[in-house]
Amino acid sequence: RSHPPVLDTPRPPLASMAKLWGGGGLHPLVEAYTVGEDFRIDGEFMLPYDIKASKAHAAMLAKIGVLTAQEGETLEKALSEIDELWRAGKFKVEPSQEDGHTAVEQYITEKYGEVGKKIHTGRSRNDQSLTMIRLYALDQIREVEKLAEQLAAVAEARAKSLDSIPMPGYTHMQRAMPTTVGRWLSAFASGWRDAGPMLQAAAKVLDQNPLGSAAGFGINGLDLDRAFSAEKMGFSRVQENPMYCGLSRGMFENIALQAMSFPIVLCSRFATDMMMFTQQEAAFLKLPDEFTTGSSIMPQKKNYDLFEIMRANGKVFGSMQVQIQETIIGLGSGYHRDLQCTKKAFVEACGLATSTLRLLIEAVPKLEAREANLRGAMTEDLYVTDEVYKLVAAGQPFREAYASAKADFFKRVAEKEAQGDAKRAKTG
Repeated sequence: RSHPPVLDTPRPPLASMAKLWGGGGLHPLVEAYTVGEDFRIDGEFMLPYDIKASKAHAAMLAKIGVLTAQEGETLEKALSEIDELWRAGKFKVEPSQEDGHTAVEQYITEKYGEVGKKIHTGRSRNDQSLTMIRLYALDQIREVEKLAEQLAAVAEARAKSLDSIPMPGYTHMQRAMPTTVGRWLSAFASGWRDAGPMLQAAAKVLDQNPLGSAAGFGINGLDLDRAFSAEKMGFSRVQENPMYCGLSRGMFENIALQAMSFPIVLCSRFATDMMMFTQQEAAFLKLPDEFTTGSSIMPQKKNYDLFEIMRANGKVFGSMQVQIQETIIGLGSGYHRDLQCTKKAFVEACGLATSTLRLLIEAVPKLEAREANLRGAMTEDLYVTDEVYKLVAAGQPFREAYASAKADFFKRVAEKEAQGDAKRAKTG
């Protein structure tokens, strides 16, 4: 779904916005540098997942007796209220709050009193962030899987309708052998279909609950029911080792993007083919004008900018995956603030993946083949390999058949060039 904009709403004075870690008086440059864009990313994307996790945590605390039933109900109500405000664009995370976790806890404490001070019992911002990002990542993986499946389906349907139209096949960007428009498009459809098992495998790895691991060492003296909170959030299992929970931050995001990269790399390769096959020199394929842009100086231009951007975004997506991987390489076990820098790249990469797939789901069904141009491009050179195998079928060894067909072809080419030169000499 698209997220509502985060709008300005009245907030308490900055003086009342103490850090969850109890600090204050930070140099403004230090605060701005260390907070970065975390507050914005939480406010725009992550808050619903933090709320979902907090609801599960509050219910678990009530179950084990840390909260009374009434307190549990109050927290459920308060969290639902925040969720409604956020969806209406009326809940904002302030830079001074650092992140969404602080904004949520402060809102509850300011409006509902002492119960707001109890919601953090048995957890740290480390496992809060882990859980929030994990829930977001699972949603994104499943969304990309669904979109890749939809794209495969529309590509398969369009390929079937174009299967009888011949098309030159290319290797090394040079004409190679005959194929059809349908077979070309179906190749991409097969790839997008194969993205499913990879994305499912990534989801299986990520589908474990880190909440309750706290700062990476668990909680002594408090018997948290992590299986209960896992079930409330929809996780299939608990991530048992609390130190592994912390170790998986960044690692799991990297796994998610590696799985998403398969359909996105295919999209970038499809984009390159589309740029080649829509240029005037080939003019094999086209899309309706709603998919092309123009020029500010050349009135005749119809540009397939979407495929240039798509080709670039394949590389941009890969750079974000590498950014996360490079950030976590060499980090020791335990939490490191470096990990905060993986969040923005992860969110932006997920956005690129879903927007690219949605665009192609719209464009591919409207793909048109210029049949006359395609049939006119089915020239003799495309069939030389077929000549080789006719000779093989007649009993020649392959290598002799290859040499014979090659010699015959280039002899014909030379004869045609000589005839053309002679004609030009006569008319010149």
